[in-house]
Amino acid sequence: ELATHVAERSTQAAVADEPATGVLSVLQGEADLPSAAATFPFGAHVAVVEIDPETGKVDYLRHVACDDAGRILNPTLVDGQVHGGIAQGAAQVLFEQMVYDEAGNPLTVTLGDYLMPSAAELPSFERVESQTETPINPLGAKGIGESGTIGATPALQSAVVDALAYLGVRHLDLPITPERIWRALEAAALGPAG
Repeated sequence: ELATHVAERSTQAAVADEPATGVLSVLQGEADLPSAAATFPFGAHVAVVEIDPETGKVDYLRHVACDDAGRILNPTLVDGQVHGGIAQGAAQVLFEQMVYDEAGNPLTVTLGDYLMPSAAELPSFERVESQTETPINPLGAKGIGESGTIGATPALQSAVVDALAYLGVRHLDLPITPERIWRALEAAALGPAG
């Protein structure tokens, strides 16, 4: 109700300030919506990967995300937040790494040394919509800002480890580089004595 009231008043004020043409150039509204407590969004992410056993390269094939943000006021903004978060989570799992020498000096000193994914390394993300309104605030909205990152990181790491589980692999440190996968494959081939 409060959001509707603010929108109606903003529209009336904008029309009153415009010339007789009735054309609106800017529509703006502002309100403080106090919250009695924190809101807690929830979600689930699933990632699908294939691994080349010869090179350790990960092909990131599919990512499905369901993040609940309560009432969604701007679906395009929510899509962008979740997609950006998934890309950040994928970067943490597969690419981003600071490397140091034996004396503790950084060897990763430029963005040329610091791998970041482009759209070519990422699948088209799928977002399953969920809207469970919260009674905590008048809009029924929850946060969505970090949901993609929080869900994507363990989903993608788990997908890679799961793809190697038949060999006895139970964990790989981040970032999961092709070299780390290749070493895990080699260790698995040597068996427990290797």
